[in-house]
Amino acid sequence: MGLNRFSSLAGTLMIYAMVLSQSWWSCHGCLDEERSALLRIHSSFNYSSGTFLQPWGKVADCCSWEGVDYNFTTGRVVELYLPGKREEGLGDLYLNVSLFRPFQELQHLDLRGNFIVGCVENEGFERLSGLDSLVFLDLGENKFDNSVLSSLGGLSSLKSLDIAYNQLKGSFNVTELDALINLERVNLAGNEIDKFVLSEDTRGFGNVSFISLSNSTSNGRALPFTLLESLMKFPYFRTLSLAKNNLEGSFGTTLDKGNLWY
Repeated sequence: MGLNRFSSLAGTLMIYAMVLSQSWWSCHGCLDEERSALLRIHSSFNYSSGTFLQPWGKVADCCSWEGVDYNFTTGRVVELYLPGKREEGLGDLYLNVSLFRPFQELQHLDLRGNFIVGCVENEGFERLSGLDSLVFLDLGENKFDNSVLSSLGGLSSLKSLDIAYNQLKGSFNVTELDALINLERVNLAGNEIDKFVLSEDTRGFGNVSFISLSNSTSNGRALPFTLLESLMKFPYFRTLSLAKNNLEGSFGTTLDKGNLWY
């Protein structure tokens, strides 16, 4: 009887030790493929004597690298925070999005303010369509134009998309984002969008409840009523931010939609 109890206790302690060992490994290491991918990102954003994320690669422990968060159980990258990391003196960047493909559990990608003007040909955001965990993408304060929309169209898992303060102009073609059926929040502040274009069977933006169009009337531009009218086509749209806009006249009837807040 005593021997059986001892064996049971020993087995429990062994399992506990294995769990601790796994947790220790996850916190103090990273997968080779993801570590290599991080170093390639570092090279593409930087130059040999640059200061972009300078500590990356100096220690083997990727978990300690700036802007990198891990799942301690799987050892995989789940969040990359890289806002404003690229030096202005390097000029504009054409992004090779394939560099982010190895991060199979990536949930949050922040590339805000890195002087990105577009993507390398055939290496746009469509290359991330297999990242089913990606729910947050921040591309704000870059130089993307309307051509980025088709590239984003395959990111069906996204819930929050920020492309504020870029160079989006004129008609915003929602049909190019038809697969974004889980999207809930969209930040389009600081652009010059005139209207949203969608067809009756468009699914993209179907679940969007919040849209920001703040600061969209710079350089004396008036906020187009066609833009406000086109917002009413989104079925679950409830909250609109119009902060820092020069609004004149009455537009209440234009935004007549139940519980809409603005």
